[in-house]
Amino acid sequence: RLAMAVLISSKAACAALAALMLLFASQCSPLYPINLWDDANCLLTVGRVMRRGGVLYRDIYEQKGPLLYLIHALAACISDTSFWGVYVLEIPALTAALYAAYRLLRLRTGAGFALGAAAVWGALTVTGGAFMRGDSAEEFCLPLLTAALALAYAEYGRRARPMRAKRLLLCGVLAGGIATIKYTLLGAMVGLCAVEGALALKEGGTPRALKSAGVFLAGMAIPILPWVIYFAANGALRDAYTAYIYNNVFLYGGEAASWGQRLGELARCVQKNALWAVPAALGLAALAADRGETAAVRLCVAAMAAGQFAAVFFVGRVWAYSLLALAAFGVIGCMQLHRALKKIGCPRGKKALTAAACAASLLLAWFATPNAFLRGQKLEQLAQGRLAAAMPEGATLLQYSHLDDGLYLAAHTLPREKYFVLLNVQLEAMRDALDRAVREAVPDYVLVSWRALPAEFDRYELIASDVGYDDDNRLNKTLYLYRRKSE
Repeated sequence: RLAMAVLISSKAACAALAALMLLFASQCSPLYPINLWDDANCLLTVGRVMRRGGVLYRDIYEQKGPLLYLIHALAACISDTSFWGVYVLEIPALTAALYAAYRLLRLRTGAGFALGAAAVWGALTVTGGAFMRGDSAEEFCLPLLTAALALAYAEYGRRARPMRAKRLLLCGVLAGGIATIKYTLLGAMVGLCAVEGALALKEGGTPRALKSAGVFLAGMAIPILPWVIYFAANGALRDAYTAYIYNNVFLYGGEAASWGQRLGELARCVQKNALWAVPAALGLAALAADRGETAAVRLCVAAMAAGQFAAVFFVGRVWAYSLLALAAFGVIGCMQLHRALKKIGCPRGKKALTAAACAASLLLAWFATPNAFLRGQKLEQLAQGRLAAAMPEGATLLQYSHLDDGLYLAAHTLPREKYFVLLNVQLEAMRDALDRAVREAVPDYVLVSWRALPAEFDRYELIASDVGYDDDNRLNKTLYLYRRKSE
């Protein structure tokens, strides 16, 4: 009964901490008028179209995974005119991440330290630069990655043998979830599979390795197959493959970065997330030298970290939010900190210290978030609100250049075109479709970011311009709103 009570109370604590941290730090929460991030607005616009019956990839084009858009379709069912629904769904995601971190820490620490450390880790994660404004693919993958790390640690930390079938199947399910959100974040799972394969070969040769592979792949199929059936039933299987697989592999991004550029990106990412990234790196180094752990768990964690690091920094472009895919390894830093404190004879955690750590995590989320500048503002004070006021109810809109700047949401309208923004995909069909829609004056209004609409599109007239926030929270992004001229 005591164990059950501790389990329930730890879950409740994680849920409460997640709700409050996100309330303070995520621009999806009710304390913020809108999420200014164009990526988040793209996700919600697609979710809103899906809620109205649109088929992903066939009727509206975006390049991330279908599970991520399903989350946003559910969010749109909660609120079709704000990010509140996204906030509601962020809570279980962060709750799961905090609880997975707690369970990982409980393998080597007491309950009090585990809960306090998980809370501080969560707060450092949501206030780091990689969290951005909330609502990224990496954020929704974080609980899956942290749970996989906890499962691997629990299995290989006890014995240097292949993982038991049920837990390996669960790891496969987690990998399938990641694959249907953003498959380029599967690096940690590749590392886990490499170690599992080596252990299986050592124990039973090729037959045992094939058994492990089969169990893992069967788990992956559980979240993937329903999407295959859905797209096939809607005649969109080719659209899904082209948009999510082919275009991301061959058409995403721009010029390849040099090694010097990649090192510079790494330095900038670490600097903006130093409060959890540095402890993560130190923790991984300390674990590699920790002879108190099995060789299998040390190898597995190192392989998962190396695989994820490679996936983040060497597969495609690196963005400000990319490092969030490595945040789960910050928990390893907390574990090694606990080991170091035990060695120097620090007293065991008391309830008061746990409560203090949880309170400190909430204060950190309130004061340290880079999103605080927007908290408490009104939508009508922002460019999105002012431009939306210039559009009549029911008017159609197309964002001609750049990603979604939030006017679709602020104006309570939906795109009518498959290509509704200009994504970071070198796809001629997308550019041609946008040009054609504006040249033929299909939408009532056209929004352009940074630069004015090219003069060749003379069937529209500029009716308003405003200045919005860029990704560095500076008011220097000019937004131009055009209206179709009367014939």
